[in-house]
Amino acid sequence: MDHGDQIIECRLCNGKLWKNEALRGKKVANKTCFSICCGYGKVQLPKLKEPPPEYSNLFRSLHPKSKIFMKNIRYFNSMFSFTSMGGQVDKSINKGKGPYVFRLSGQNYHSMGSLLPDVGSTPKFSQLYIYDTENEEANRQNVFRETKRWQNL
Repeated sequence: MDHGDQIIECRLCNGKLWKNEALRGKKVANKTCFSICCGYGKVQLPKLKEPPPEYSNLFRSLHPKSKIFMKNIRYFNSMFSFTSMGGQVDKSINKGKGPYVFRLSGQNYHSMGSLLPDVGSTPKFSQLYIYDTENEEANRQNVFRETKRWQNL
């Protein structure tokens, strides 16, 4: 199902909503706002910071390595996640021809590894944020250096 783009904007917090989310807007200080984003103006969040130019250029196809970056963006995003999806994957369904089907049996859950890396191992996933906080930026950069996908950029 495609709900289209988020075309409705809250005039108080600048939150973007889909048309079906914006059914119950109301006027506050002569501005249409919504409960789902800012609670009709009760919650005030700081403005989003602009990303570093290096990232913006990769994301907006203004960098020679943008194509490879965008092709692998899900991989990079997953690399820095705190948890991963878990469950018992039913592999018996993909026998023969036809489109791939992803089916879980039982309950879907989040799986989280240790907050400390194994002895002699470099930090990964949530360890990049928790272990050795003085060197967290260097740890994250090292993950990219050790990743073949990133080395090909």
